[in-house]
Amino acid sequence: MKQDMDGTAKSFWQSAGYVSWFTADTASAVGAALRALAISLLGYAVSGSTVAAGWLGTSSMIAQQVASVFGGTFVDRHDRKRLIVANAVVGVLAWGAVAVLLLCGALSFPVLLLIAVLASGINGFLGSATDAMLRSIIDIRYYPKARSLNEGRDATIAMAGNPIGGFLYSIAPWLPFLASACMYAVGGVAATGIREYGSDGGHIGETDGDAAKGGFCHDFLEGWSWSLHRKTLVIVLIVAALVNFGVNGIQYAIQLHLVSCGTNATLIGFISGGISLTMLVGSLLAGKLSDKVPVGPTVCLAYLFICLCALPMALTDNYWVMLVANSFVGLPFPLINAMLLGFIFAKSPTSMQGRITVTLTVPAQVLSMFCSAVAGTLLPVFGFHGAVLVFLAVLVASAVLVICSRSIRSIPKAAQWEHTMLR
Repeated sequence: MKQDMDGTAKSFWQSAGYVSWFTADTASAVGAALRALAISLLGYAVSGSTVAAGWLGTSSMIAQQVASVFGGTFVDRHDRKRLIVANAVVGVLAWGAVAVLLLCGALSFPVLLLIAVLASGINGFLGSATDAMLRSIIDIRYYPKARSLNEGRDATIAMAGNPIGGFLYSIAPWLPFLASACMYAVGGVAATGIREYGSDGGHIGETDGDAAKGGFCHDFLEGWSWSLHRKTLVIVLIVAALVNFGVNGIQYAIQLHLVSCGTNATLIGFISGGISLTMLVGSLLAGKLSDKVPVGPTVCLAYLFICLCALPMALTDNYWVMLVANSFVGLPFPLINAMLLGFIFAKSPTSMQGRITVTLTVPAQVLSMFCSAVAGTLLPVFGFHGAVLVFLAVLVASAVLVICSRSIRSIPKAAQWEHTMLR
């Protein structure tokens, strides 16, 4: 890859196809951010129940995760660029349909549930194509930096997207869905210009064989076997599942609690906007530190920090305390993702990127599928404080596992990855 005197960032933009990839991924992220809050608000509006609204999110997550189990193998066996385009087309049709039905006054909760589940399932099946293609576009040695850039981009989008989505919803419920459909259209058009870098970039990763050429079942099992036979990766998956459940559970508890209290939609949007702001700050820190500090000790400190930030929300439901405490929970995530996932993908074969993406995301999200339903169920029974305590206990368990894992604590900084095995 061509290296410029003024840094690594320019090399990303000079890579063949990276601008198109980044534009497509950004547009899709904007589309998802604009509708994320609107879905919860609309689910509650058409059902009048926090339980039903909670199960709307859970049903969508279940569909997405079940489909993604097989989607990674499918992505590795087919043209990833075409799959990115196809996924964008589905986004246009699904959320455009929601906007049209709302305009016509014909949207019911069962119809909304059906569309959300179908769209989420297809996204789960095809969505890993975007991340799987990144290694074919840039040199994997710069993956931590590229990941930091993506984290900052995503944080910026979420920071603006959720409040904007809430604001659009307060004007007219169909507006955020129409805007989301338009952004998916932009993403689909941009994806047609993606071109691969043309280099394996495998100075760090393990030796690659041919791309997935065997039978579907063989390729499917190969991806899971590769991941599950590495002790460090298994521990990472368990820890990720716990921390995702805890953090996402708190997010849903806050959101549903505020919705049931009749809080303004824009103020609810600021909750996710706040955590996105700190993630943006975290991504800037990750860009500076991700390849300079040892991964293991940094990740251990990050998990302890998450637990400490979540603690105040178990003691009070004051809006401003929730806003500040919840916001700081997001600060260390970009650094964790850039360093820990950077190491894992750097040690993964290029031809298995789709499958490795799935073996990472599916177990990590398996508990989170139920966050919305669990939060919606806990709130009427234990109240907001009790619900947060349940999720905080899970966060503490994840921190204990990380600190007690020697294989995670011993992961070095990026400069030493070439000589470090993923055990």
